[in-house]
Amino acid sequence: MSRPQFHVFLLLSVLSIFCGGCGGFNGVLAPTLSSINPTTVAAGSAGFTLTATGANFVQGTMLLWDGAPLPTTVNSSTQLTAKVSAAQIASAGVVTIRVMKSDSTTSAALTLTITGGSTNTFSLTSISPAAVAAGSAAFTLTATGTGFVSGAAITLNGAAIATSFDSATQLHATVPAADVASAGTIKVGVTNPDKSSTNTLPLTVYSPGLGPAPTLTSISPNTSQNNITSPLTLTATGTNFVNGSTVMWNGAAMTTTFVSSTQLTATIPASEFDIPASFFDPTTGTATEKVYVLNPDSTVSNELPFTITISPKTRPTLVTVFNPNLTQRSKVGDPAFTLTLCGNLFYNGATAYFGSTALQTSAVGPAGSTCLSQSPASNQPSQQVTAQVPASQLTAVAEIPVTIQNPQSQPSNAIPYYVGMNIYFDESADVVWDSRFNLLYLSKPSTAQHSQDSIVAFSTRTGLNDAAAVWIYQLPTGSNPDRLALSADGKYLYVGLDGTGQVQQLAITGATTKPTAANTISLGSDPNFGKYYALDLAISPSSNNTIAVARGVASGSTPVARGGVAVYDGTAQRSNTVGWSSSNPLLLDTLQWSADGNTIYAANNENSTGDLYTLTVSASGVALAANGDSRGIFTIPNLFIHLDAASGLLYGDDGSQVDPTVPKFNLSAGVNGVMTPDHAGGKAYFVFHRPTDQNQLEYFVGEFDLTTLAPGASLDLYEVQGIPQHLIRWNNSSDGTSGVAFTTKKFNCLYSPCNVGDGRLYVVNFPL
Repeated sequence: MSRPQFHVFLLLSVLSIFCGGCGGFNGVLAPTLSSINPTTVAAGSAGFTLTATGANFVQGTMLLWDGAPLPTTVNSSTQLTAKVSAAQIASAGVVTIRVMKSDSTTSAALTLTITGGSTNTFSLTSISPAAVAAGSAAFTLTATGTGFVSGAAITLNGAAIATSFDSATQLHATVPAADVASAGTIKVGVTNPDKSSTNTLPLTVYSPGLGPAPTLTSISPNTSQNNITSPLTLTATGTNFVNGSTVMWNGAAMTTTFVSSTQLTATIPASEFDIPASFFDPTTGTATEKVYVLNPDSTVSNELPFTITISPKTRPTLVTVFNPNLTQRSKVGDPAFTLTLCGNLFYNGATAYFGSTALQTSAVGPAGSTCLSQSPASNQPSQQVTAQVPASQLTAVAEIPVTIQNPQSQPSNAIPYYVGMNIYFDESADVVWDSRFNLLYLSKPSTAQHSQDSIVAFSTRTGLNDAAAVWIYQLPTGSNPDRLALSADGKYLYVGLDGTGQVQQLAITGATTKPTAANTISLGSDPNFGKYYALDLAISPSSNNTIAVARGVASGSTPVARGGVAVYDGTAQRSNTVGWSSSNPLLLDTLQWSADGNTIYAANNENSTGDLYTLTVSASGVALAANGDSRGIFTIPNLFIHLDAASGLLYGDDGSQVDPTVPKFNLSAGVNGVMTPDHAGGKAYFVFHRPTDQNQLEYFVGEFDLTTLAPGASLDLYEVQGIPQHLIRWNNSSDGTSGVAFTTKKFNCLYSPCNVGDGRLYVVNFPL
């Protein structure tokens, strides 16, 4: 094999995680968790701060407590801290701790042990029943507490009664009828054999029949903001309170202290003020809890309301935003418009933001019917505001985050608004541009949400949704269309059918006419791994009826490119192929046909050897040229190679410019993503991550000089759903518009929640 010599000036944004479905491309560094502090806490102790040490932490990284996210602060790329509440360590056990980034990659697990708490505590926490009617028959009294030992006895007004030991936290005894013959209060306690004693609790013996019902005249306080951090002490004032009276909060008993027959105090946990957004009245921004008093004889007081208001510190949530056309996009140069923001937990005085620009924002109101119809059924908003977007925000192509912020809160989640862009919100495997009819052709895989197993034609002048499609060509169910190739004259579209191991040739006969099926080409099979499918395909510059296919197997085998490169005339395969074998492991994953049709260039994108293969083409097929396997030409990841037919130079998605005739590496754009050359414009275009970018969803569309690869204009796309796969240049001669379009592949998350969504088609208008 030849080993060309060259100097590499390469700055790559190489990302190292390979996840299910992301194709090993533009992955992200998974977090690692090396230690936590503390590793042990006592059950029943106060809440604490958990510190995690590791690597690859970025903004949005969370600590998971048995899989549930904790409120987490990212202190650095190696340290996180999170608050753990007392309620989470109320009982002994072992908790699994992990770290999860916003792209749902997670660390290995460490464990935190919650011990049984102090063994020296000896106390009585409750008795059951807490009240009985005078004259009752003998009954069983259960005492619950801590520090009980065998031989412990329940005491009634200091006198021990025969007691059964159940556990260190429970005893029971039979209370004789004589002890409750008349109304009054009995002090119940526990003594251990060492004569130590607990506190006492009252057992109320009330007169037969129901006593007078309690009345509730006031509660103080009677209002609070949501999301408080400490328990609230509530004072209930009224009449006919007795020992054992309980303050009830929305039907749940609160820990209550008897002060007098006219006053009780109760502790309301902070968790009761963590109110779901749906509980708040959208007009008033308040939620109401019902408070009443329950006496031991089951008599109940009237109810009084406790009002919870949205705090200005509460972080609001956005569900959707839309303009008067009910879309999230505008053209460059459009006039000012009113933007509607729908969501929850809006506080009066909230401000909407268009990027970093604060907008004139209306008062908060209940969500209208349009808000509801434009939102998912599973995530309905309760509130809305409107905001004025000035024309000055619509002067250039951009993806702009829309947020809303309460007066003292952090910004809400962001929803993208597109200027000079169009998004197709469904998975598209590949895209090509038909310059004859000014149409985009998309392949819709079997995993798409709509129009599965089809080819869809769109105009760049209309909306990108199936209802706006120029035509939809339905392929067989399960055929899973993927790679596309369009003949130079636009008359034939070739579609790789991954599900059936075929390539379908379609004849394009008109701008608004569905294509017709022509040749169906079977790609053969591997005796051990089943049908081949088209990893890549290219049409011969000499004949629209001849294609070259890089064939792979879909069985999960490594390597994938076991089928090599084969040439087909119509449905007939030429006899000679170049491919992988155990003795000669050539990996031909992506290919390009030279302008004269005599040579095919192919590249390995499966491992780090970076091979460039040169194949000679003849009537009998293809053969590996002398010294035709050149290593170290491309880097990984490098999904596809691209030929500039005019210059004869190859370009890789890894940013490389290569002269295949030497062969040698020339220079790099210093980026890694997906690319397309544009000889007529003298430009190369990439969609790429920046090497130091910690936002896993942020990509850039960059313009580079095709000869020198010097960078030019760029566009920041702060949130791209899916992993970019294919990038094309389009130029609509009917209206003079032009731009680029790229598809993204669904990211198969291993953990939930997953912040990287399904695949999309992004259409970007120029200029950047």
